[in-house]
Amino acid sequence: MALARTWTWEFPASRERLWTYLGDTDWVNEHAGLPRITARYEPLPEGGTRRMASFRRWPFTVEWEERPTSWQAPEFHEVDRHYTRGPLRRFRSRTSLDARTPERTRVRMDIDLDAASPLFEPLLPFIAAQGKAGAARAFSLAAKLAAQTPLPQQTDAQRALDEFLQTAEDRDVRRMRPYELADRWHLPRRDVLRAFLSATRAGTLNLRWSVLCPGCRGAVAGVDTLAALQRGNHCEACNISFDAAFDRSVEVTFDARPMRPNLQEEALFCIASPQRSAHVHAQRAVAPGGTISAEIPLAPGSYDVNAVGLHTVPFIVSRDEAPARDLSVHIAPQAITVPECIASGDVRVSIENATADETLVRIEDGRWPDTVVTAAQVTALQEFRDLFSSEVLAPGLELGIETIAVLFTDLVGSTAMYSRTGDAPAFRIVTEHFAVIREIVARYEGALVKTIGDAVMAVFVNPANCFKAAIELDSKVQSVTCGGVPLRLRVGMHAGPCIAMRANERIDYFGTTVNLAARLESLAGAGEVTMARADAQRTDIAPLVAAFTERTTAEHLPIKGFAQPIDVVRLRVL
Repeated sequence: MALARTWTWEFPASRERLWTYLGDTDWVNEHAGLPRITARYEPLPEGGTRRMASFRRWPFTVEWEERPTSWQAPEFHEVDRHYTRGPLRRFRSRTSLDARTPERTRVRMDIDLDAASPLFEPLLPFIAAQGKAGAARAFSLAAKLAAQTPLPQQTDAQRALDEFLQTAEDRDVRRMRPYELADRWHLPRRDVLRAFLSATRAGTLNLRWSVLCPGCRGAVAGVDTLAALQRGNHCEACNISFDAAFDRSVEVTFDARPMRPNLQEEALFCIASPQRSAHVHAQRAVAPGGTISAEIPLAPGSYDVNAVGLHTVPFIVSRDEAPARDLSVHIAPQAITVPECIASGDVRVSIENATADETLVRIEDGRWPDTVVTAAQVTALQEFRDLFSSEVLAPGLELGIETIAVLFTDLVGSTAMYSRTGDAPAFRIVTEHFAVIREIVARYEGALVKTIGDAVMAVFVNPANCFKAAIELDSKVQSVTCGGVPLRLRVGMHAGPCIAMRANERIDYFGTTVNLAARLESLAGAGEVTMARADAQRTDIAPLVAAFTERTTAEHLPIKGFAQPIDVVRLRVL
């Protein structure tokens, strides 16, 4: 026997805001009163996993296989469960959100229940009634939260954080992302991050490090210190192994456990929540030899077609109206065929699966979300190094960074200064010049890594900020004098990949990028900044360099330790 039901509700909330809750089926199930579940992932020989979940309620142990969830944000999601134990054989649901007006949404829920045997058929109406009541509770709460007026815009990040911590639900303070909250509060991201760091140092918050899976982008490991990070990681849900990337997949988050002692670890109520993969705009399972079609609104940007376990192919959505709005995807065992570029808007998607197996296909953002505060970003902030100097990587652990800007400075004529003034006065002057450099580096959101004699090494996540600091350093250091003569600096910088690791009980950086930055500094004269031509041509730096055109020269120079000469740009600041 099967039982089908359709229920509808209408709520005074926008579809997009409502989806942030209803698309989080984990949140919905929790607030519907469903029990916590235990998840189990069974690796499949062809790749991927079989997702199993279970719970015990009343006299029953209920267990099921969670088939791949289909969804299209913010329009609908479909759940399909095949039971191996319990009163049901199968459960299917489709929750649809229809925007009646910009601020009013109709929610429709269609369910189908199949009993495991005739013995359980009388339970189906009762199970359906319980499901409706639970859905109504969760959906009504979602609508209430979605319709709430956001916190008043603040000008002070610490005040905004304090108000949020006083009013937020437990779920919202279990794993806080500072940049997401900063965007919600319309405040500068770095100001909010600094407020989180200060609150952690004061004992109000906890800081946690997570490693994100490159497939589902979910957290697969959470540790309290950087030293507890491991080299290799495995995502059970995706059945893939990967190494952590310092500037991509190692994330810092915060929780409010110190101020909420009863705050529990996040429990699991649904194994396949769409909001857990918010970077995925649409996900569908396509039968072998089958074809599906859909219309998906896509804004300009970079995207991927991901045939999970087979191939991932990028494509571009352009503002240009010239390309068609048709995304025709052909999936073969060895390759995926996807147009390189399509026009933005309501994109007509057609997916043909020419393989012999069911294939899970995702249309997802191609770029890693910029709301993730990565380990590379936070450890390159002077405030972090000042407040959390004990946070270092495990001995021997090396984590790659795709791009970081490295800056070296050196004090011109320091040897003569020591000879002329004596060690104690010279040391005082050098220490004073370090303080000036430190202030400028911190202002441009960088961090001092170390001093080497009277030289400085600093790092910046943003290469443009590194350049801005570089051109300001010499003029500011001239405020420090020796015998009435202003100090002068030579500065070199370079941006590129490097390795982060532990050295002398701190996080340090190594690799070709670091070596070249140091060599470039040695080529500079007093009041000069040197960089590779590739740095000067970066899209974020080139407009800044253009302001110094009359004081810029280009040279092709041999560099010690490098097999080929390097194109060097020399900029005279003064």
